[in-house]
Amino acid sequence: MFIAFGIYAQAKVRKLPMTINHPSINVSAPFISADGSTLIYMSDYAEGNQLTIFYTQRQGGDWKEPVAMPRHINNPLNYKRGYALSADGKTIYITSIKSGGVGGYDIWQGNLKANSWGELENMFLPVNTKSHEGCPSLTPDGNTIYFMRCEKMDANKAENCKLFFSKKGAGGRWAEPVELPAHINTGNSQTPRIMADAETLIFSSDKLSPTKGGMDLFVTKLKDGNWSAPVPLDFVNTEKDDQFVSVASNGRYLLRDSPGKSKSELVEYLFPDELRPRGVMKLEGTVTEISGTMVPAYVSVTDIKTNNRFYSGRPDAKDGSYFVYLKEGSVYELSIDPESGNYTYFSKRFDLTNNPNLNVQRISTALKPLAVGDELELDALGFKPNSSQLNDADSELRRLSRLLKGNPQFSYELQVLLLGYQEDSVQSNADLTELALDSVIIQLNDIDSLGQLYQRDSVVVQRTWHNNRTNKQAEEVMKQLAALGVDTSALRYFTNARPEAIIENRKTQVRLVVKPKRP
Repeated sequence: MFIAFGIYAQAKVRKLPMTINHPSINVSAPFISADGSTLIYMSDYAEGNQLTIFYTQRQGGDWKEPVAMPRHINNPLNYKRGYALSADGKTIYITSIKSGGVGGYDIWQGNLKANSWGELENMFLPVNTKSHEGCPSLTPDGNTIYFMRCEKMDANKAENCKLFFSKKGAGGRWAEPVELPAHINTGNSQTPRIMADAETLIFSSDKLSPTKGGMDLFVTKLKDGNWSAPVPLDFVNTEKDDQFVSVASNGRYLLRDSPGKSKSELVEYLFPDELRPRGVMKLEGTVTEISGTMVPAYVSVTDIKTNNRFYSGRPDAKDGSYFVYLKEGSVYELSIDPESGNYTYFSKRFDLTNNPNLNVQRISTALKPLAVGDELELDALGFKPNSSQLNDADSELRRLSRLLKGNPQFSYELQVLLLGYQEDSVQSNADLTELALDSVIIQLNDIDSLGQLYQRDSVVVQRTWHNNRTNKQAEEVMKQLAALGVDTSALRYFTNARPEAIIENRKTQVRLVVKPKRP
């Protein structure tokens, strides 16, 4: 674990643990995978104090004992520190002038299989050319690569470099690289680091100002297709060369080397709010049949705020796995839809607004043929605050209508359950939208015309304000399904409301229960 400070304390500076920062070893140039699972860095803990690439992986929450990369990766012909990792830490990218390349220094890649790193493969044209290419950095989906192309390069230094990017097209082929604009490429821009949000780029330069000296770090952000003017990262820049840094997907801390008491060590620095990239949450999982076998299905993610579907694909054909990265600042809907109309589906919403938890979310889904007794949680059927009107529920209604129309052999019960019932004699808060009127007979003492005391009945109207909108909400869902062509004669609803003392647990739940066909 990180020492001295916890992540929630938002400490401005925190060191990596002593499994990595050893008082007698120099460590530098860290690169952490976007998902935070794997770390590689340079260390002189080797024969003759040779600079060697080490790597370590998280286990639980701690970093395991680091080990040296194999010799085919730790090649003396490498451009030292010019390495990178894929978002999941299972692919390494190296800058090397080893034989079999296209020109000078080239970008090579190797994959981690089981517990061993495979042989390196050249990325070839059009990424690699007769010039020198190096220091790659890829977006989390692996479909865009940023790198530098330099006039001069040796094992320790590069000169007269420009930054390029290339996008992966159909069939996995890389497109012709595109040079970044002139206000970024000012004569010697190096070491690009694209953040997990795919819109924040950190790079180094000695041709931009203001500067503290040597190569300084700058940040630029992509918005509406244009890169912003670079801003210096003065919270980590020094009078020396500042280049090789890394940031995990939560976007909170920048990881770099820093002088320690006797040796260099790896330290995290908290981003100022105005400079930090957007945090990103990794959503991963598997889609299988309930038996564990593969099932043909589609996985999609929609940004509810913009109504844009930004991810659509199929689970991996071998193991049913999928993953996608979600940027903080919006609400997303995950949908897993089987090809077969008589199979269950799955949907879930993720609210990444208001300082969300960006830990990896694992959603493993077992789809099955619809059967009597099944209960489907309809989490994506939500209602507007203090209302019975549905809120951004179009996609869930379409999925539900397909399921109902495709399975007429059953009857169904729509359940709307309120956890957090409240009532009051006055409308004491905005959630108390419903008014119940009840006639109550009370006995009053009175005096008749002869001056005798007697009792008489009086009817009083008792007013109770409450928040039980479940009947109206169920009727609204039924109405919307009917508009989509669903035969609602096979669909009944059941509602219930009960108090809930813990505020965080208060919610409205909607589920569908499959019943035998009614005669």
